[in-house]
Amino acid sequence: MKDAQGLRVATFNIRNGRAFDRANSWPFRRGATLATLRQLDADVIGLQEVYGFQLRWLLRHLPGYVAVGDGRNGEGRGERSPLLVRRSAAAVLKADTHWYGGYGPGSRLAGARFPRIATVAYLAVEPAGPTVQVVNTHLDEASAPNRLSSAEELVTLIDPQVPHLVLGDLNARPGSPVLATLLDARLEAATPAGGAGTAHRFRGGTDGPQLDHILVSRHWRIDGCTVATRRTGSRLPSDHWPLVADLSLSRT
Repeated sequence: MKDAQGLRVATFNIRNGRAFDRANSWPFRRGATLATLRQLDADVIGLQEVYGFQLRWLLRHLPGYVAVGDGRNGEGRGERSPLLVRRSAAAVLKADTHWYGGYGPGSRLAGARFPRIATVAYLAVEPAGPTVQVVNTHLDEASAPNRLSSAEELVTLIDPQVPHLVLGDLNARPGSPVLATLLDARLEAATPAGGAGTAHRFRGGTDGPQLDHILVSRHWRIDGCTVATRRTGSRLPSDHWPLVADLSLSRT
C-alpha cells in the first residue's frame, strides 16, 4: 500500500480452470497467474472466472491475502468473483454475494446461460483508516440487455455514505451503455495510458478491447492506472491482462 490513505487496486479475469485451452489450460499456466498476482502488489484485487480449486491453490501461495465471495450457484459452488484483500492493508468488515435478478443463490436474468453475481464487501483501510465499499463483478458476455440490466442493478448496491469502488470484467467497452450507466452514478473510470486493451484471447497483445474496469467514487484521486502486461516465463497468465490503479482517499 502506498500510504495510510492510499490503495492499489486491480481487477483480473483469470480464465476459468475448467476450460480446455490446450497449452493455456489452468495446470500449465497457474504459476504464471500466481506470478502476475504477486507482481501486481495490490491491496485489493477483484478476480473473475474463479473456481474454488483455483482460489484455494492461489491462496496457499498468497498467504498475505484473504478472499471473500460465494460461487454463483451458492454454497461455494460454481464460478465466483472473489475479492482478495491484503491483510496488512485492510480488514474485511462485511461481505455478501448478490445475484443479479434478486432471487438468491443460483438465480439468473431472463435468457442468461449462467447466474451472474457481484461480491460486495466493506473494508476498514489500515491503519485506523476509513471504511470503504468494494463491488466486484463479471457481467454477461453474450447478452447486451443483461449487461445493461446488471449495471442498473449494480448501481443500487452502491453505498453513497462511504467511499466506494467498482471492479470487474464488465464485458463492455468504454463508451458503452453499461459504462454510461455507471458513470451516471457519479463514478469515475480509471483509464489506462494509451488506451491499452485488457482482453487478448491468449495472444498477449494490448490491441484488443478494454473489457475490464476500475471505477471510483468522488472520494478518490486516481494517481495512476495501467494494464499490467509483465510476464514471467513463456506462459500467459490468462486471456485477459489485469488492470491496476493507484488511488488516494483525498476527496470529500
